[in-house]
Amino acid sequence: MQISSNSSKVKNGDRHNEDSSSLLSSEERYKNLVANIPGAVYRCNCEWTGSDGELIRTMAFLSEAVQEISGYPSSDFINDRVRSFASIIHPQDRKNMEEALIKSVATRTPYILEYRILRADGEISWVYEKGQAVCGEGDEARERKEGQGEIEEFLSGVVSSVSPIANSLCQVVYLDGVILDITERKRAEEKLRNTQDFLNAVLQNLPVSVFIKDAVEQRFIYWNAASEELFGYSRDEVLGNNAADLLEADQANYLQAQDLEVFATGKEVDIPEEIIQLPHRGKRILHTKKVPLFDADGAPKYILGISQDITESKKTETELSRLAIVAQKTQNGVIITDAQGCIEWVNEAFTRISGYVLEEMLGKKPGDVLQGPQTDPLTIAQLRSALDKGEPFNQEIYNYRKDGKGYWVALSIAPIYRETGELEGFIAVETDITDRKQATESVRESESYYRCIVETASEGVWMFDADSSTTFANCRMAEMLGYTVEEMLGRSLFEFIDDEAREIAESYVQRRRQGIRERHDFQFTRKDGSHLWAIVSATPMFDADGEFAGVLRMITDISDRKQAEAELRQTLQELEFEKFALDQSAIVSNTNEFGVITYVNEQFCELFKYSREELNGKTHKLVNSGYHPTDFFKQLWSTIRQGNVWRGEMKNQAKDGRLFWLDTTIVPFLNSRGEPHQYVAIRKGLSESQLRTKNEELAKALRDVHKTQSMMVQNEKMVSLGQLVAGVAHEINNPVSFIYGNVMHADDYFQDLLKMLQLYQREYPEPTEAIREEIDDIDLKFLLKDLPKLLTSMKMGAERIRQIVLSLKNFSRLDEAEQKQVDIHEGIDSTLLILQHRLKETAGHPKITLVKEFGNLPRLQCYAGQLNQVFMNIIGNAIDALEEAMETGQWGDGEQAPIPSCPSPTLRICTEVKYEQAAVCADSIRRPSHIVIRIADNGPGIPIDVHERLFDPFFTTKEPGKGTGLGLSISYQIVVEKHGGRLKCNSAPGQGTEFAIEIPVARS
Repeated sequence: MQISSNSSKVKNGDRHNEDSSSLLSSEERYKNLVANIPGAVYRCNCEWTGSDGELIRTMAFLSEAVQEISGYPSSDFINDRVRSFASIIHPQDRKNMEEALIKSVATRTPYILEYRILRADGEISWVYEKGQAVCGEGDEARERKEGQGEIEEFLSGVVSSVSPIANSLCQVVYLDGVILDITERKRAEEKLRNTQDFLNAVLQNLPVSVFIKDAVEQRFIYWNAASEELFGYSRDEVLGNNAADLLEADQANYLQAQDLEVFATGKEVDIPEEIIQLPHRGKRILHTKKVPLFDADGAPKYILGISQDITESKKTETELSRLAIVAQKTQNGVIITDAQGCIEWVNEAFTRISGYVLEEMLGKKPGDVLQGPQTDPLTIAQLRSALDKGEPFNQEIYNYRKDGKGYWVALSIAPIYRETGELEGFIAVETDITDRKQATESVRESESYYRCIVETASEGVWMFDADSSTTFANCRMAEMLGYTVEEMLGRSLFEFIDDEAREIAESYVQRRRQGIRERHDFQFTRKDGSHLWAIVSATPMFDADGEFAGVLRMITDISDRKQAEAELRQTLQELEFEKFALDQSAIVSNTNEFGVITYVNEQFCELFKYSREELNGKTHKLVNSGYHPTDFFKQLWSTIRQGNVWRGEMKNQAKDGRLFWLDTTIVPFLNSRGEPHQYVAIRKGLSESQLRTKNEELAKALRDVHKTQSMMVQNEKMVSLGQLVAGVAHEINNPVSFIYGNVMHADDYFQDLLKMLQLYQREYPEPTEAIREEIDDIDLKFLLKDLPKLLTSMKMGAERIRQIVLSLKNFSRLDEAEQKQVDIHEGIDSTLLILQHRLKETAGHPKITLVKEFGNLPRLQCYAGQLNQVFMNIIGNAIDALEEAMETGQWGDGEQAPIPSCPSPTLRICTEVKYEQAAVCADSIRRPSHIVIRIADNGPGIPIDVHERLFDPFFTTKEPGKGTGLGLSISYQIVVEKHGGRLKCNSAPGQGTEFAIEIPVARS
């Protein structure tokens, strides 16, 4: 190896030859030493130039190793022959390097540099340079070194230790040092740094918490971003602290104990679930793994911890677990299939509903097993289309059980998609709605039934929403107003009333909104502009939230009654005029029911010479002449107390003692009970025959008015009774329908419980002592025997109540203003059902035997409600007669009796058709002319003298308080005047009684 140097010259002069030989030997030794140093050794001269003190280095010696480092031979740099060494230093590193050299020279301290150089091949290499400044010394030291040789002197300077502080007297004359190629180390460091950055970035972006503690004090030395988010502490808050600085003492001690366990075992510790209370985030559930890290000697150095927040996943897992339990235990059937619709899982409810277990259904398509001939093909097509498209499906479908029985289910199918959007399968939920379907069918039939009742009812049914718009009206309601049902729907209530009635109608609507039910008269306007007077029974309706939803109004046509009232007012007005005329021309006095005078006219006072004050409060004894015997007045009072008019001549006495005869008429006025409550006495002189005639006419007019008034009162009672009966029937029907509909289900449930009990008895024939005692206490055998009978009785009772409700509805049609085609037998049966309690056996009264002999009758055009009233009156009278016979023992058992030789009280009702003959082409064709209803009893019969007055108003043979005397009179008017028929009575004492009602089939 060659060494280039400008200091290798050996001085001649006063040195001896032996010194030259020694020097050569020393140089050869040090050449070998330099050649084996792993770097380039150099010595450079230093010069300070310029005012700013720039340090310039010039290479005086540089080993050839620099060529391997820089690609340039060392000779290029000696004395800057080709280039200076500073020229190959990377421009970005020159300034820092120069500053470091200047500082080292100034402080007389060694320098260590790392910088980049530009190689001859254009590559960049990293070099490590270490050196020191060499200062000038005194003569003695210089002479001592001159004997060593320059190379020995240089090497001794490089390899010897350098004093940290040079002698202040010395002067820096050159720099000695060595340059090493550290490119590979720098690349390794860069790679390591990149790897560390990569790993740190990975750890910082991991979705799980990663932390590292030292093994001695367990202080945190690493804390990633996920740890900050999980624990709520920033990196600056954590690093350098331990768990005790951050958490509660108990929590910190628990975690430190874990760390000690990790070091003790020397293995990874996996904690699947640990609950930790965090100051910032509260209670969290963590999955933590801790791994011990050891140094080369096997001593604990670090703990690596990884924590994952599984709080939400645990909640989800819990929810999924609960959902799995719900899916298994729910009452709805659950089916899970793959994407092709093949079954993967079914729950217990599906097995209960269909009869198929999971093993029987695995891999099969539900439609292939459950659907059958009665399953709707359209529904099947829609189901398959939804499955093919991967869409939801919600519909009702008819399936078949394993045992072949059909059942209805509400089927809801939802597709299940993966996160990639790929169809994974389907989940289906089915609800057994067989009972609901059957109930719906029953409700539909009941709805049709009740709609028929509503549509055939004699009353108008009118429903409104909260805004008073029509939502329903039956045919009768539309007929009353002259509209069709379609014309009424959607129209406001106020469109059917005039302006005068609008204000009161609005007040009624407000009262309905307040929940007030009431009944009142109201005037509506028909389509043709005429007025309809009606009784309105208004009931407010509210929804499930208690909000006002509308009004149900029952409308009863009372136009005829209002017209009659108007006519009555007109008649009363006319009577007032006639009374005035009578007061001017006749002697008039009024008394109360006890005969006490309440009014006398001027003619009375003038004739009898008394003032009104003297007469009011007195009886007619004041003017009694004493001429007539006591029996005369008894007969008079007997007549008028029975509601009859008394006529006769009476001798009177004035205050002055004058006696005179007067033609006297006494007319009783009856109250609503048919009892006289006042009397009017009209007196005229015998010579005035015209006045007598007038008085008779007036008395007759008063009787007619009273008769009309009483009949109106009676008819109003029957209308109210009919509304009451209809309302009661409606209110009873709902709970009865509920009871009737649920008794059958209760019976089914009992049978299921009985089967379960029997199964328990078979499977566990030896019950425990407690069970045996309970069986004895409740008398289980009797309970199982008697409960089916109890349910059967309940069903029979509910059916009986339904029949009674139907009869009440049929009978309640008392105010039908129009004729209807009806079945007469239904009216008779309804009446008998209402009077059934009077036919039964009671204490002291035997049972009344009912004999029905119904013929084949055509439907009859008639006033059904009014005929029901006729049946009620006549059958009720027959029962009264039989009850009287039970008390007196007088039975109608003669040969001519309608019910001959009957030993017990009997009521017989016969119906038949009466025909008329018509000759056509010599053939006789029988056409029905009348329907005949015969109602007979074997009571005591009716005397002959009573027959003539049987149908007179207010005539009765019953005891006071038991009858008004209007029943047969009204029945006669209904049959004869309303229907053009005949009402006859066939009776005699001891022969029983029979009433025959004949109604023409077709009236001209």
